[in-house]
Amino acid sequence: MLNVMRKHAGSWMIKVILFAIVIVFIFWGVGSFRSRQASKVATVNGEIINATDFRRTYNNLIDQYRQRFGSNLNDGMLEMLQVKKQAVDQLINRAILLQEAKKLGLTVSDTEIAQQIMEIPVFQSNGTFDNRRYLRVLSQVHLTPEEFEAEQKSGLLTQKLTRLILGAAKVSEAEMRQWYDWQNTSVNIAYVLFNPDRYDDIKPSPEEISDYFEKNKDTYKTDPMIKVRYVVFDPADFSSQVTVDEDEIKDYYDSHTDEFETQKRVEARHILIKLDPQASEADDQAAKTKAEEIAQMAKAGQDFAELAKEYSQGPTKDKGGYLGKFTQSQMVKPFADKAFSMTAGQISDPVKTQFGWHVIKVESVEDASTKTLEESKETITSTIKDRKSKNLAYDKAEQFYETTFEKDDLVKNAEIFDRPVLEAGPFSRRGPDALKRSRGQFATAAFNLNVDEISDIQDIDGRYYIIQQTQAIAATIPPLEDVKTNVTKDLTEKLQADKANQDAEAMAADLKSNQPFDDIARTHNVAVKETGLFKRDAAIPEIGSDPAFSQAAFTLSPAASTDTPVKGNAGYYLLHLLERKAPADDGYVSEKDDIQNLLLQQKQRTVMQNWMDSRKADSQITIEKTYLD
Repeated sequence: MLNVMRKHAGSWMIKVILFAIVIVFIFWGVGSFRSRQASKVATVNGEIINATDFRRTYNNLIDQYRQRFGSNLNDGMLEMLQVKKQAVDQLINRAILLQEAKKLGLTVSDTEIAQQIMEIPVFQSNGTFDNRRYLRVLSQVHLTPEEFEAEQKSGLLTQKLTRLILGAAKVSEAEMRQWYDWQNTSVNIAYVLFNPDRYDDIKPSPEEISDYFEKNKDTYKTDPMIKVRYVVFDPADFSSQVTVDEDEIKDYYDSHTDEFETQKRVEARHILIKLDPQASEADDQAAKTKAEEIAQMAKAGQDFAELAKEYSQGPTKDKGGYLGKFTQSQMVKPFADKAFSMTAGQISDPVKTQFGWHVIKVESVEDASTKTLEESKETITSTIKDRKSKNLAYDKAEQFYETTFEKDDLVKNAEIFDRPVLEAGPFSRRGPDALKRSRGQFATAAFNLNVDEISDIQDIDGRYYIIQQTQAIAATIPPLEDVKTNVTKDLTEKLQADKANQDAEAMAADLKSNQPFDDIARTHNVAVKETGLFKRDAAIPEIGSDPAFSQAAFTLSPAASTDTPVKGNAGYYLLHLLERKAPADDGYVSEKDDIQNLLLQQKQRTVMQNWMDSRKADSQITIEKTYLD
């Protein structure tokens, strides 16, 4: 225990607990201290990395990718992302950092650990560290203070070492200016598009379809699937065993005052006159004058919503400028400061933010308020009951898990614990449909098992699962007839793209004659369009975001054309540079600090990676064969 921390006592509050604690442990890939002894994944200079830590790190990565890609995440993407390798690399990097910190004699005092923990918001009540809340939070995730504090110590050690390493990164004035010019130069491009959709007369023959399928069979391979059986411990099943007394309710109310406070809210509309942050003083004054004119019309009695529909340049224009109800922290400061100083029905003078000039009309104001204990009793009772039910469910799941060692024990113990054994499958990595929103997490845990292997306790959407994989079904290539529709569609699109590319290449060859771009485009029956000026990372007018188009555009010299087709999102492009415009000097001055921060972060990442690569080269690292694939 850390005595310096134990002296700080206030009130407790368990709010966003799981999220806050899980974030700490996701970063480090920390395994449960109560997990069974796991097999070795790797060794780093004699230090063992175990399978439990690997599994948790791997599952965290899968969850992150699932949040990013949703149902589109499949085995092909996982293979491409090399998630298994990422997990092993994270754990090896962590081990090396800790070893190097100790070699350098870096230390962390109990006071530093205490200070770090006391500053974690989830352990605070009214901005002050609360020991009771700290202990309750850790209890919720089944950790002791000693276990949690040991991990905090490791984290602080690596932070100290990281700061030393990153101190070598510096950014010069020349580098900042070069980056600014590179980033803010704009070009105007004339272009033609050979869109594959224009070749709608292409119809592949049965022989072509069959041949294409034979050459691309792996594309249509089914996903691997598995079957499982599992036992679930649902907190709802234990709610009848829970009681909540009056003292608990009052204690909760007294120590969770912020939960029963409602912040002041304003309901408003606005009219926005957009203004580029780098706009000249003349443009700024013109935008402000226009906003003042609109404000005067509104104050004179014209309908504000109709004025917004006519004049506003913001995304709420079609809604009459309606923003709904919001708290002060939900809006940018100048806007919020003004809106929250107004009364219902009042119309503001123009207010400037980074988006432009706003005219605000406040529709209504809801003052801050606090619910009484009596008004909150039902909600508090439900909250405490849910928490106690969840604890009972976990305790029962833990008892079940600790007595389940062999594959047959799952069924036998289910009878002893009076829990049904459920079955699911076959299903892919998307998970069984019956579990609905829980299926993704369930599938991640299930696919991480071997046949007959039993998982540890899986917390999935508030319910606790113990899963056993019973069968693995390998990916297979289906017969052509089963996928003929998809094969025909894919082949047709390929043939259309090939034809578009051929025609684009023919025009590219003609461009070498140095004849005018427009004249050659006319002979190839394609229309010439012009983008107007756009920057390197900006959306291209009429095209949108197309990295291939942008990259080609910014490599052209004045009056030059691309000598080969550019494969973009919509088809094959040929480009001709009409104008290249350098950025204004005054923009560099205003952006200089942001540029320095950006480039410093990039350099720091490079310095860190180079340092880690060097330490790995000098380390004895072995990875078990299973984890190398």
